[in-house]
Amino acid sequence: MLGQFLAKQEIDIILLQEVVLCSLDSLRGYEAHINTGTNGRGTAIVAREGIPLMNVSRIPSGRGMAAELQGVGIVNIYAPSGAEKKQEREIFLTSNFRTYYQQSRPK
Repeated sequence: MLGQFLAKQEIDIILLQEVVLCSLDSLRGYEAHINTGTNGRGTAIVAREGIPLMNVSRIPSGRGMAAELQGVGIVNIYAPSGAEKKQEREIFLTSNFRTYYQQSRPK
């Protein structure tokens, strides 16, 4: 169903969260960069074939990844959500993610 959606909408790049598949090979005409974390879920950046994503990097938890496209940084994050995870979300956004992103950001 995702492949049909991408083709029908003529989407070039899509950022996915809550990815539980190790492979998205069934998406013909697209290249998937997947980051499955330790809990079996993660993020993905899917780009139409021929779009040269470079410097793809991943946060080990699966909660984020980044890539570069012709000098433009693309970031996909899946921060903890809900009121009960407010502190976890703040730590993720202010410490873990910021440190990771600054190290992987295109220069």
